[in-house]
Amino acid sequence: MKINKILALAAGLVALVACRDFEEINKDPKAAGAQDLKPYWALDRAIVSDQQNPNDAERVFVIYWASLGHINGDDGYGVTGGESYDDYASCLYGITRSCITSANNAIIVAKQWLDGEFGELSDHEKVSFANTIAYARIWRVYLLTEFVDSFGSFTTDFESISPKYQSVEDCYKFMYTELAEAIPAIDLSLAPNDTEKNADPAYGMDPAKWKDFGISMWMRLAMRLSEVQPSTAKAEFEKALAAGGGVRTIEGTFRVAEKDGWWDLSGVMSRTWNRLLLSNTMANLMTNFGGAKVEDILQDSGKRFYKEAPSATKIAETYGPYIKDAHEYLGIHMVNKDGKIIYEPSDSPTWGYFFDGIPSKIDPRAFAYYTLPGDYDNRIETGYCTSPRPPKPDGEDEKALPITPYLDKKNEALPIDVTYSWNGMVSGWAFDDTFWNETGIGTCPKSPRKVAYTRWHTFPPLSERYRNSKEYRVFFGPWETYFLLAEAAVRGWNAGISAEEAYNTGIQLSFEYLNVDANYNAYINSEDYNRVGTSVKFGHTAEPANYTINYKDPVSGNLKTTQYKYPDASKVLYKGKKLNDQLTKIITQKYIANAPWLPVESWCDHRRLGLPFFEIPVSTTELNYLAGWTKNSWQNGQKVGYYPQRMKYPSSLRNASPEEYQNALNLMGMTDENITTPLWWALK
Repeated sequence: MKINKILALAAGLVALVACRDFEEINKDPKAAGAQDLKPYWALDRAIVSDQQNPNDAERVFVIYWASLGHINGDDGYGVTGGESYDDYASCLYGITRSCITSANNAIIVAKQWLDGEFGELSDHEKVSFANTIAYARIWRVYLLTEFVDSFGSFTTDFESISPKYQSVEDCYKFMYTELAEAIPAIDLSLAPNDTEKNADPAYGMDPAKWKDFGISMWMRLAMRLSEVQPSTAKAEFEKALAAGGGVRTIEGTFRVAEKDGWWDLSGVMSRTWNRLLLSNTMANLMTNFGGAKVEDILQDSGKRFYKEAPSATKIAETYGPYIKDAHEYLGIHMVNKDGKIIYEPSDSPTWGYFFDGIPSKIDPRAFAYYTLPGDYDNRIETGYCTSPRPPKPDGEDEKALPITPYLDKKNEALPIDVTYSWNGMVSGWAFDDTFWNETGIGTCPKSPRKVAYTRWHTFPPLSERYRNSKEYRVFFGPWETYFLLAEAAVRGWNAGISAEEAYNTGIQLSFEYLNVDANYNAYINSEDYNRVGTSVKFGHTAEPANYTINYKDPVSGNLKTTQYKYPDASKVLYKGKKLNDQLTKIITQKYIANAPWLPVESWCDHRRLGLPFFEIPVSTTELNYLAGWTKNSWQNGQKVGYYPQRMKYPSSLRNASPEEYQNALNLMGMTDENITTPLWWALK
C-alpha cells in the first residue's frame, strides 16, 4: 500500500464534502523523514479537529446542535422552527472530511509501518501502531455518528476516489462491525511512552480507556435501534457488554481540554455574542425536581461556582426575598389589559407565565449550568459578557436591569424586575421583539460593544465555566453508560445490573462530575414532580394530577388561582404515553447529565423516543418547514413533523455531484430535502 492511497482517499472525500482547506499529513516518505509519518499524530489531528474552531463551533455546535437538542433556547436563529443555513451545514461537512481523512491516514500509515515500508519497528512500536489502528477505527465510528445522525446517508467507502453514499442502516451495520473488530484488537499490556501520550489529547494512548470508550460507543449505537430493530439493538448491546464494562468512572471520561484563543481547541461555546440561554425544555425539567432546598443548593454551589461562597445569612438576605415555591406559584400571567397573552401559545405547561423568582426546589445542577439574571456580583469573572449588565452611569451598582414587556403595543407596560428569575426560552420563533422595551442601552463590561437590553436579559445564560475555554469538552461520560444500562434493564435485556442501581449510579456520577453531590441522597428519594410531571425516585411511577395553583395578575398585582395542567400524556410524542414511567425518568436524567456537551445525543434520544418532553415550536408566523405545523398545533398533540429530524445537506454536495446527492436522498426515501423526514432509526 503506497502513499498514493492516502491521496486517493483525500481526493474522494474532497469531492464529497468540499467546504474548507485543511492540512494533510500526506508527504512522500522518500522526501520526508519517517518521523513525519507517525500514525498517532494523524489520530491526534482527527481528535483535535473535531473540537471545532470558533467559526465552525458557533455554526454547528451552538446554532444547530444545541438548539435542536433543546439544550439552549435556539440562540435566535429559528432552527427549532425549521430554519436551515447552508453555510453552517457546510461547516459540518468540512469537519467530517478533515477528521475522517486524518483518522484514515492514521490507519493507512500504521499499516505501512507494520508492513515494513518505512523501515524496522521496535517491539513496542509494533504494538503501539497496531493499537493506533484500533483507536482510529473507534474514533472514526464516532465521527461517522456526528455526520450520519445529523444529515443521514453517508459513505463508509474510504478507499475509492468517488465513493457512493450508503443508507443510514448500512452505515450503522458498518459501525457495529468496526467496533466488534477494533475493540478486541487492542493490546492492553502496552504502556505508552511520553511521545505517544502527548499525541492523544483524550486518553494519552491508554489502551484500557480506549477499549472502554469503544464499548460504551457500541452500547450507545446499539440503543439507537431500540425502536426500529429491537432484536438487533438487544443483540448488539449484549455483544458490547460481553466485551467489557465500558466507561464507568470519572477518570474514564472521554474529554478534551479546551484552550483559549482561536483554533480547534477553543471552547465550542466561547463566542461572547452567542446567547446560550436556558431553554424552556430544560427549565421545566429542572424546576421542582429532586426535593432539595434551593438554599442548600446555593450554598453548596457557591463553594465552587461563585467568587465567594455565600453564607447562610447572605443567602437569606440576598436570595431569600426571591425564593418562591414553584409548586404553589406559577408566576406573572403575561397578558395585556384585555386578557390576551402576549406570547404565542405552546403546549408547554408554563406558557404565558413569567416566574419572577427562584424556585424553592430545583435540580442541584441548575446553578452549575446557568447563571441567574442579576447574579453577576457572584459569578466568576472571566471578562465575558454572557448576559450584559453595565453599571449605572453614576457608578452605583445594581443587581439587575428591569425589563419592561409591553402589555399591548400602545406602550401600556408593566415593569418587571427580572432579578434571579428562572424562565426558559420556548422553541421556534417564540417572541415578537415589539413587546419588549429596548431603551436600556449600555456598554458591556470589558467590551466597547453596545448592547440592547431586550428579552435576552430575562433568561439565565449558560454559566461562564462553559464559555471561557477552561473546561473539558466531554464526548462520553460514565453517567451515560449507566443510563444506557438502566434502559437496557428496563427493556429486559442483559445489563448485568438492576435498572434502579444503574439509574442511581448514573445520577451520582453526574453529581460528582459537577461537584454537587451534597444533595444526592435527598434527590434520588424525591417524589416531587417537575413541571412536566416526572419525579426522580425510580420506584415512584404514579402519574401526576393537575391541581390548583396561584399566579399573579399583572394589572392588579393580586394573586389569583388557575389549574396547573401537566402535559396531556395522550398527546405526547412518546409512545409509552406516560409522564412518569421509568424510561421517562432514565432519559430525563440522561438529558440533564449530558448537558451542555452532548446535544446531538439529546436530539437523538428525542427523535428515537419522543423523550424528554419537548414543547411544540411556536411562532408569530407560519413555520413552513415543519410538516403539518399550524398556529393551533399545540392544541392537537405532538407529531414527528413538528420537530426537525435532520440537517439539510449543503449545496456543495448538490453542485459537485448531483447524481450522488439524489442517491443520498433516495436512500432516505426523500425526493427533495426535507428536514422532518425521520432517519431510519427514529420514530415515524
